[in-house]
Amino acid sequence: MKFDFNSLNFETLDVNINAYPDMYVNAGGVTFTKKVLEEMNYPAQVLCQLDVKNKVFAIRPCKASEPKGVKFSKPRSEQKGTVNIANKNLLEPIRRTMADRWEPDKRYKVTGFWVAEARAMCFDLSEGVQEVFRENS
Repeated sequence: MKFDFNSLNFETLDVNINAYPDMYVNAGGVTFTKKVLEEMNYPAQVLCQLDVKNKVFAIRPCKASEPKGVKFSKPRSEQKGTVNIANKNLLEPIRRTMADRWEPDKRYKVTGFWVAEARAMCFDLSEGVQEVFRENS
């Protein structure tokens, strides 16, 4: 099949940024995709918040002086990939909250949503999907 390349209407795909603001809860920590960073405008520090009853986790930008703030992102020009927080004080409360639904040794993906009035990226943990890895054949 032969095409006139100039007559094709190509769209350049951005393969450097995930399409969705996803959070992955792994065995050793929590990973946020670059799309989370992009939608939050690359905050240097965040507060990690958990509503156990409603099974919602949130991260909100905060000042460096905030007592419970956590180092998060580098500036846009310096941030090359995802952000991983390997901290049991973050991981264990999320795992405990989802203990009735999530297997402890599995990885879960939760897509976030931005709540503008709260300036927070929220993750409904009950919508987490277990990641299934294909074995190399």
